[in-house]
Amino acid sequence: MNRPTLFPKANKAEQTCGRFANALTFKAPAVKRKTHPAPQQLSLFDGHDQAQPAPRVFHPRPRENGEKVRIHSPSAPTGQDSWTGADAVATFTPGSPVPDCLHGVPLAPWTDHPRTRQGWNQVDGQMDALGEPPLDLPMGKTAASGAIIEEPDGRIWLVHPTNGFAGYDATFPKGGAEPGLSLQANAIKECFEEAGLKVEITGMFGDFERSTTVARYYRGKRVGGTPADMGWESQAVSLVPKNRLHELLNGAADTPIAAAAGKPAGHDQARSIEGWKQVGKQHGSNPGGFFQDPTGQRWYCKFPKSADHAKNEILASKLYEALGIRTPHMELIRLNGRLGVASRMIAGLRRDEAGLRGGKVKGAAEGFAADAWLANWDAVGLLYDNMLVDEAGNAVRIDPGGALIYRAQGAPKGQAFGDKVAELETLRFGQNVEAAAVFGQISKAQIARGVAQIAALPDKRIRAIVQEHGPGTAGQRQELAERLIRRKADLMHSLAEDQ
Repeated sequence: MNRPTLFPKANKAEQTCGRFANALTFKAPAVKRKTHPAPQQLSLFDGHDQAQPAPRVFHPRPRENGEKVRIHSPSAPTGQDSWTGADAVATFTPGSPVPDCLHGVPLAPWTDHPRTRQGWNQVDGQMDALGEPPLDLPMGKTAASGAIIEEPDGRIWLVHPTNGFAGYDATFPKGGAEPGLSLQANAIKECFEEAGLKVEITGMFGDFERSTTVARYYRGKRVGGTPADMGWESQAVSLVPKNRLHELLNGAADTPIAAAAGKPAGHDQARSIEGWKQVGKQHGSNPGGFFQDPTGQRWYCKFPKSADHAKNEILASKLYEALGIRTPHMELIRLNGRLGVASRMIAGLRRDEAGLRGGKVKGAAEGFAADAWLANWDAVGLLYDNMLVDEAGNAVRIDPGGALIYRAQGAPKGQAFGDKVAELETLRFGQNVEAAAVFGQISKAQIARGVAQIAALPDKRIRAIVQEHGPGTAGQRQELAERLIRRKADLMHSLAEDQ
């Protein structure tokens, strides 16, 4: 997919380009006020009404059905001194003046934006090599997507919903996922419709649960468009310093997003759980317990011995997700300066030792090849408690803490995690009694289907996932990704030999 070409970086004088640009050819109607002579003493019955009705202001862009949208309390744009001040909030309204360019990128209407669903699904600006996992949706929630659009000076774009829709004074641009659109395409479309901006996705930001949706936010940069072209859903668009986001945002669901937006991009980013309430005791060997976040969602949080062990577990869960293997949604968290792992609770999970040993649990055998590839030595658990069963009878791998380069207790595996997937044999016929009881009767056909699933995962996606979530330095993550790719090749070679 072709990527939009960026304009060369401008110097400070060029950033405002010395002129005003009015992106729209129409403006909200000007307010005309009548003048009156000095008041005279009037009879109570002379019929004069001194009160003047408030002017009716309409958004210059109508709804999709052509209906005009009245703005009850119009926003006011800020002056041009706010446009380039990194510490200033710059606000734009429909048709208001904007600089010709900002940070070397013109602010001009995106005139050739897609007009059809097919066009939006193929829109430039999507990041093919992102390696994002499927969006995990709890029961009753729907999918949404948006973007955290950051300027080179560190400021972030917010939208002000028209008439405070849904109670929001300001929020990040996003919208419900439209059928037939990828989440990335949907995010780009929403940024244009709500903020008037043309955006290029530059990475993953995170998945955030809201009142009715789970929204995936991407990191993005502006490559075109103008806030003066905002659609009818927004009555203003603001460019806000990170340390002032809390001044404009009023929705509780935006609080963790704003907190994350204030941190640098990168794999070390963790979600603070300082405001979460502990509601249950520790399970397992690592310190932790059950917690409830401000939305009421429950999580199991644990804190391994090292930050790298925590990241290692997050990475394993993301690789399982990429393969379509059922696991809870997991996030890297921070509490009192310590990194940990939060697993979102899935209602109705239960132990089923008999079902696992009898080969009656869907997904247990199908995920075996992934367990072997990821060297998840503790996939089943001593009490058959690492592979639980959901209400639909599917296996859920809830604890990949013993996968990849660390043992479950946090000791490094060293050379035991090599280029050859010995776990194809050791998990079925080795000394791990529980694993052998579950995997010992798996057929070659079941293994072959699992290996084919891994073979279909592109190398570039493996590299992207490992760089985003893995432990160690960038160089160490690169080596880990290459080892996983070599292990994938070994699985494919082993499968070919058996056929």
